[in-house]
Amino acid sequence: MKIAIPLTETDEFSSHYGAAAKFEVFEVDPAQRAVRRRMIVVPAETEPCAWPPLLRAAGVNLLLAGGMGGGARHRMAEHGVDVVTGVAAAAPEALVAAWLENRLVRGDNSCDGSGHSRYHPHVYPPGNEHCHCGG
Repeated sequence: MKIAIPLTETDEFSSHYGAAAKFEVFEVDPAQRAVRRRMIVVPAETEPCAWPPLLRAAGVNLLLAGGMGGGARHRMAEHGVDVVTGVAAAAPEALVAAWLENRLVRGDNSCDGSGHSRYHPHVYPPGNEHCHCGG
């Protein structure tokens, strides 16, 4: 399984998906709660609507984001990438470790107040989404 984290230019967690400069992708083994590999994916296009196919091509199954609009989440879902929103800012490796240990701290999605995931039962289904691709 691969988890993507949106990053700023300085490799910090980008709390807003649409403002990300790049993504760190972690290949993980959920059963072992371990990270196998890490890599950086830098989108060729600055338009967030172009990022879902790029992340899916990199094998990403899950994106951890702070804020993301409904349109962007819908586009990720169309490409088979699940999304958890409302993720509190932390170092990327700490976020992935928290997800693997089922202790990921979540708050409100600053874009629409909802989030969903098929991987963790404590994450709620989507609702009240606005359609804004860049989120």
